Amino acid sequence: MSNAILPEMGFASDFDIEERTQLGNFGEFISLNDGEVLIDEGHKQDALFMVISGTFHVQTLVTGRPVLLGTLKAGDTIGEINMFDPGEASASVVSKSFSEVWRIDRSRLEQYLEAHPRTAARLLVNVATQLSKRLRKTNEKVAMAREAMLDSF
Repeated sequence: MSNAILPEMGFASDFDIEERTQLGNFGEFISLNDGEVLIDEGHKQDALFMVISGTFHVQTLVTGRPVLLGTLKAGDTIGEINMFDPGEASASVVSKSFSEVWRIDRSRLEQYLEAHPRTAARLLVNVATQLSKRLRKTNEKVAMAREAMLDSF
């Protein structure tokens, strides 16, 4: 993207243009080609990403082979856990087409929190809401898998 305005999507869907511009300026826009790795499993990760365009696969290695955990598309976020609890990435995120993301690392987010506390509070609530919805879906999948496993006995 040629400017720093975040699109009206994902955690920024209820931000006005001034708020999306302010937040956009605290992060950076990154373009990736098909097959490029955005996040590498096992490496330090402390940034939050929002997918602007394209598709990404979230995958982990099991016995040396990649296992697809999920797919990300425009408006989705990734990196929320490591943003709040920095550490090693638990999965890789790989672009599956020409894609664009917006990235903000923890130190820049802290600067944004100090400079724009009201909008930052909404940002954190919106990110937490997205993360909670993802956790709820994961819990449902685990429960269904467990039920299927118990039914097979």
